[in-house]
Amino acid sequence: MPKNPLKHLYSREALNAQPSAIRDICALVARPQVRSLAGGWPDPAKFPIKEIRRIFDDLMVKHGDQMLQYGSTEGLEDLREVLAERMKAEGQNDAAPENLIITHGSAQGMHLAAQVFIDREDVVIVGLPTYFGGPGAVHSRGGKVVGVPVDRDGLNPNRLVQDIKHLKAAGKRVKGVYVIPNFQNPTGVTLSLERRRQLVHLAETHDLVIFEDDPYADLRFEGKHLPSLKSMDRKGRVIHLRSLSKTFVPGVRLGWAVGESGAIRQMVVAKQFSDAATNTPAQYILLEFIRQGLLDKQIQENINFYRAKRDFMIEQMDRHFPREATWNRPRGGFFIFVELPNNMDAGELFRRAVDKNVAFVTGQPFFVDGSGHNTFRLSYSQVGEDDMAAAIQIIGNLIKDSLAGR
Repeated sequence: MPKNPLKHLYSREALNAQPSAIRDICALVARPQVRSLAGGWPDPAKFPIKEIRRIFDDLMVKHGDQMLQYGSTEGLEDLREVLAERMKAEGQNDAAPENLIITHGSAQGMHLAAQVFIDREDVVIVGLPTYFGGPGAVHSRGGKVVGVPVDRDGLNPNRLVQDIKHLKAAGKRVKGVYVIPNFQNPTGVTLSLERRRQLVHLAETHDLVIFEDDPYADLRFEGKHLPSLKSMDRKGRVIHLRSLSKTFVPGVRLGWAVGESGAIRQMVVAKQFSDAATNTPAQYILLEFIRQGLLDKQIQENINFYRAKRDFMIEQMDRHFPREATWNRPRGGFFIFVELPNNMDAGELFRRAVDKNVAFVTGQPFFVDGSGHNTFRLSYSQVGEDDMAAAIQIIGNLIKDSLAGR
């Protein structure tokens, strides 16, 4: 039998779909001897296993029949009410259960939003670089993505305006902007307050949707909390996506989306034909976890835990990386982004590192225009200090060797 006997029947979107570079790398380096700074996954050491087990056992006794039954597509109403209240506390004053949907992670939220808003050949503007979940959702609908540079203050709104005008002049329909405002994956940068205001204004001026992907909002280590784009939105332009993967546990696959009620209703309809409903037991467990005050406690413990990891990684980089390499100091999240001299190839550095049982993620897959060959992403979230120190020293020595051989 041929390897792909049905390939001629695949959709155009399926043929154009690209596998996740991170998933491929993590599969490559899954060997136990590999010191991996690749995956941006939470550290299992911080999973509240005892609390979850206690809550689950108690719920099974009291509400097992409800917890194991089909749920509504929108999500558990009590949970939506609790999350809406949390959104109001963050400044999203119009958050309410009717404009909030529980999703299987923020990734599903973006996919559902793309189903609602993106037609074939529609254009969505993204960061250079950016996490490829957003562009992937757009591509799944036959849409196109165009990259705008990300600097130390996040997505550049001046370049955004220029590209919108050029695209419209070329007859393209620009539908929206995908942005990760806090501790962006992969750069770790945060969109400045002024740029948040500018972006919301641009969405109104140019008739755009903003897809605000904000999974790291609660993991701020230092500095002032900045208002979400959604909290600045007065015209229903923002679809705000959140995740519990970084602050609760990733395996439950819980997230939510907040937006204008009509748009959320269309996302609910799309979800009905996708998976019908989000995992019901997980929603009950999360609801009780929040009601008992455990989520806020968990978030604060995570902040302290990952702040220490960030500080340790930067200390090791200061010690072992040459001055020709530059990097950021993120104020939260999981990632540090490294830029090498332009004539160096991070892909080659990666191959040499893997030979020494060390892994990271090269930057190029995060650039939708194919640039970024001299960049790479480091994650401090999952690795322990001993492995982190050894891995950073090896990478630093490899960079020095490359510089010496130029």
